[in-house]
Parts: sequence; structure tokens; C-alpha cells
Amino acid sequence: MKLGWGSILLWLGMLQPALAWEGAAVRVDRIQPLTAAQPASQNAGLFSERRFDASEKRLLNTGVSKEPTVIGNGEWRIEPTQSLPEPLLLIHHPYSARITVLTAPGGRPVTRSLFDADLDPQYSRHALVFPLPGDGPVYVKVEGARYPLHITVQSRAAHAADDLIHIRILMCAVGMVVGVSLAVLLFWAMLRDRVYLLYAASMLLQLLFVLCSYGEAYAVPVLRWLAILGAPGIWTIATLSSMSVVALWLDYAGLRRQVPRLAVAMRSLGLYLPGVLLLLLALPWPRNQEWFPDVANGVFLLTNVVALAALGVAWRRGSRHAAYAMIAWIPLLVITTWRALQLSRGAQVIDWVQYGLPLVLAFTAVVLALGLADRMLTFRRERDSAKEHAERDALTGVLNRGGIEYRLDWAVLEKRREGIALSLLFIDLDFFKKINDRHGHALGDACLRAVARAVSEEFQYGDQLGRLGGEEFVLVLAGADAEAARQIAERVRIKIERSCAVVEHIPVGVTASIGVAECLPEDSVASLIARADQAMYAAKRAGGNQVATQGLLHDVPSYAAEAPEGASG
Repeated sequence: MKLGWGSILLWLGMLQPALAWEGAAVRVDRIQPLTAAQPASQNAGLFSERRFDASEKRLLNTGVSKEPTVIGNGEWRIEPTQSLPEPLLLIHHPYSARITVLTAPGGRPVTRSLFDADLDPQYSRHALVFPLPGDGPVYVKVEGARYPLHITVQSRAAHAADDLIHIRILMCAVGMVVGVSLAVLLFWAMLRDRVYLLYAASMLLQLLFVLCSYGEAYAVPVLRWLAILGAPGIWTIATLSSMSVVALWLDYAGLRRQVPRLAVAMRSLGLYLPGVLLLLLALPWPRNQEWFPDVANGVFLLTNVVALAALGVAWRRGSRHAAYAMIAWIPLLVITTWRALQLSRGAQVIDWVQYGLPLVLAFTAVVLALGLADRMLTFRRERDSAKEHAERDALTGVLNRGGIEYRLDWAVLEKRREGIALSLLFIDLDFFKKINDRHGHALGDACLRAVARAVSEEFQYGDQLGRLGGEEFVLVLAGADAEAARQIAERVRIKIERSCAVVEHIPVGVTASIGVAECLPEDSVASLIARADQAMYAAKRAGGNQVATQGLLHDVPSYAAEAPEGASG
């Protein structure tokens, strides 16, 4: 993780010299104070929606400056103090502002906003672009600005170079987020686990918010209709993305189980309350919607405080997925807040903050996707563990009847498909009932465990040895014909006789009768077990502690159809 952070910080640090602004110094003068139609206070900022007044000294910037100059609502006279080839007037981060530019007295004014569909397609939308006819003054009217606006004058070539870097960085982040989100959506389509759907919705809504804030969404044909909504559309997308993130954390980090009280607070603040705010925003009354950013941003801030507290507590309680969520989300939260505060203060947005937002969003998408992969792996291990416990005999640890029959079924199919030899040993302990009656069931259970251990340790058939019930075991021998299986059965018989003569310091003399049956082409699992069982009974009839090999079922002597009385426990 340290290497990843170091690489990100180094890459972001390289953006500052690469995107350094080069342009002409300009002189900016206010033409007239704000009129009654232009109220002296407008909203600015993400958290407090702090009011700013374009008549404040720090916003006047009357005089000459080579730095990006700050203006607010009102009318301005802007005059470059040096000549540039093909000069362009750039209005950075226009957001909801509507800009009118008059390049010469008596000329035709040009009005543009971020939401216009007919902006010059050769430029990106991170700034509104107005070509200048020469070095003379131009007149700018700003309406509806919610943030202080930065203006610069650059040559067309210089702006094109900066624009290309902007597009490359943004498209790199867009490609990563969209690619990972689509891959996760495919997992959701197959697994139907809603956490994958919530992930994709959260990441794509976050990306849509970034594209709308930068204006690039309104240049995409599929998304161009969002421009009709204007600034309220951006507010709605931001609120929906915040709600989807809260829903994601609740499922992704298991907060309902880990921190139930904080989870209830998150749902109330992050889901129900924003839903009510969106409903009020959609209503035709009140017409003035200026209240929404202040209230929504306050709710957003409080929700994130509660969410971070919930994730932190869940992390301390051992939730690895809460750790993934915090590692992914905190950097994005920090850089979003930093950028919003810079805009609200009228400060120049540092390049690595401006372009760090989409890049850190891509980082968030990748880290959360890794967390989903870890989550899938965890569930898979839990499922495999549960399946293994369901297939295992609790007493001996070998496969139970269902588990061994499942594996035997696969072995029979493999024999039919590949022609591989297959044999089955049916193992039954001799006079086991007498051991239980004489020494008790506890020692009888110890004898069963000793037999299972002896067979498994000798032949390493741990996954092919199963207990059918009572004192009956079966051993599946893939690749062994009847003769090879008979030799193995003899080794098993001797191993049991020697290893289980004394169990828990008590001489019990456990022995086993073993029936051997080779799988025939027409055999099923049931018929193969039945033939091995018949062979085992033949071994018992012969006196026990022996091996008998079985061919076809109709070849079994009639006396082997039943075990002699008392031969089996």
C-alpha cells in the first residue's frame, strides 16, 4: 500500500508543472455595482455555502495580474496588457454561472454557460472559452455564479496543450471506473448479490457527478439531456451518489451486524433524510431552491462523520471489508472537501487537487473492487468449509454416506468417459457389537476412529474413505482393477489387525472383513456398493478377517446373501 500511495503522490505532484498556466497579464475593473436583479450575495462553497459579495476587495482585483483573476456576479472590463497569438478568454469552473462577453462596443454579445449544447467542440468544458479579436478591452457580465470565478487569457495553442492534458487525465480515470464497474455488474448478473449492484451504482454515480461538475457530461450525446436540469441536476446526482455509497457501506462492510446502532443512524441520515430533501427539491414550491445546497451539504457532512465512525468501529472489531472501505473512501473524501473549500474561498484550485479528484475516484473503484474479490474469496472459503463439514462424519472425520456417494458417482462417470479402472472396498468390522457390549460405546467410538486413521495414514485415501453408518466403511480405488484392489484390501486388513489390536490401552482385537468389487460398465453407485457388500458378507461367512472379491451380482453364492447371525455388530 505504501508503494501505491507513493506512486500516486509522485504522479499527482508531476501535474503541477505540467499544467502550469501560461498567459497574458490582464487588468480587471468593475464597471458598475450589482443591480437589484443581481443580489449582492450568492451561494458558494460545499459545506457552509458561504456567501460572497463581488464588491469585496479581495474579489475586485482591480489592477494588473498575471495570475488567474477572480471575479463575481456583475459587469467587468477586462484588458490584456500584452499581445498573444489567437488570444482566448477563459472562465474557469463556471459551474452554474452564465457569462456574457462583449468584445467591442456596439458588437454582438456572446452568452454561454456550462450547460449549453452548442459550445465549441474543439475545447473541453473545464473552462468557458471566448475567442478575443485582439488586444483591446472586453466586457464581461456574470450572472448566477455560486462560486468566485477565475479568468485567464491564453493563446489558443497554450490552451489546446492544457486541454489535451485535461482530457487525457479525465479519460484515464473514466476508463478505469467504467471498466471496473462494468466487470462488477457482470458479477452481479451472475451472482445476484446486491452488493455488486450497489458498488456499480455508487462508482458510476460518483463518476457522473465528476463529469457534470467538470461539464464534460453535457458534451456526451447520451448524457446531454442532463443540461436541462442545470445546477439542481448536479445537486440531485450528488445526493443520489451519496445515498448509494451509504447503502454500499451497510452491505459491503456488514455494518448492520457489526455496528447496528450506528447503522440505523447511517440509514436515517444517509438514506431517508436525503430522500425527503430530493422530494422537496422536485416540488414546484418553493420556487427558490437556494436552500437545498446548504441543507444537503450539512446532511452530507454529518452522514460522512457517522459513516467513518461506523467503519472505524467495525474495523476495530475485525471487519476487513470495513478496512477496505476506509482505505478507499477517505482519500476521495479529503480531496473532494479540499477542492470544494478552495472553490468557495475563491482560491485558485491547485492542479493536483483538480485532477486528483477523478484519479482518486479511480483509485477508490480499484480498492473497493479488490475488497469485493476478497469478500467473494471469504464467502467461498466459508461455503467450502460448510460443505466439507456437511460431507464429513462427525465421529471419524472421514466422508459420510452422502459425501462418499457423491465422489463415487463422479468416479463412475469418469470410468465411463475415460475407461479408467475403478474398484470399491467394503470394510465391515468383525464382532463390533460385542466390543460395544463389553467395553461401552465410548470405546467402540474410539475403535471406529482408530480404523479410519489406520486406513487413511497407510494409503492416503483421506478423501476417498467414507463411513456408510455403524461399523461399515467404503474405500474408493480409482485406477485399480479387481486384482490390484484385492492386494490393497489385503494390506488394509493387515493394517487394521495390527494397528487396532489395542485401543486406548485396552486389548480389543479389532479385525475387518473386506469385500472387493470392480466397477462394470453397467454399474451404478448403488449396484457397485451392493456387489461390494455381498463380497464382504462372503468374507464374513468364511470366518471374518478376510478379503473376498466379487464379480457379477448373480455369481454370488446363495449363502453369502445374508451375514451369519452375530457376524456383524
